[in-house]
Amino acid sequence: MDTKAKEVPAAAELNWRNKSRRTYTPEQRLAMVRACQAPGVSVAEVAQRNRVNTNLLFKWKRQHERGLLPAPKAPGALVPVTVVKEKRLRVKRAVRARAKSVPAAGAIEVELPSVRIFLHGSVSEVNLATVLRALARR
Repeated sequence: MDTKAKEVPAAAELNWRNKSRRTYTPEQRLAMVRACQAPGVSVAEVAQRNRVNTNLLFKWKRQHERGLLPAPKAPGALVPVTVVKEKRLRVKRAVRARAKSVPAAGAIEVELPSVRIFLHGSVSEVNLATVLRALARR
């Protein structure tokens, strides 16, 4: 068995086909375009700092001006949740969730035998279902 490491010719190391393409998220692209818009900053300077081809950065800049640059994805709508454990458990109580909805205040309180959950703000059915599914897995 041959245990020697194979030598890679210097020309093969410089071949761009051997390297995978770098990809940039929409957030990264937008950050670079906004950095170019700062007063006194050149596009070439931002491109060098981020190791991006200057022409590519100009392309993203033009796309942004025309509204064609993909916008960063908005994070999923999360609702602040507070989980409070009860101090004593009631064994005889049926295992069921009691939910009170208070639309005027924009809050929901869910009480389980061992947990009480307060959801503040506007709470959608989807978000509430997600929280309840997570509790069911406990």
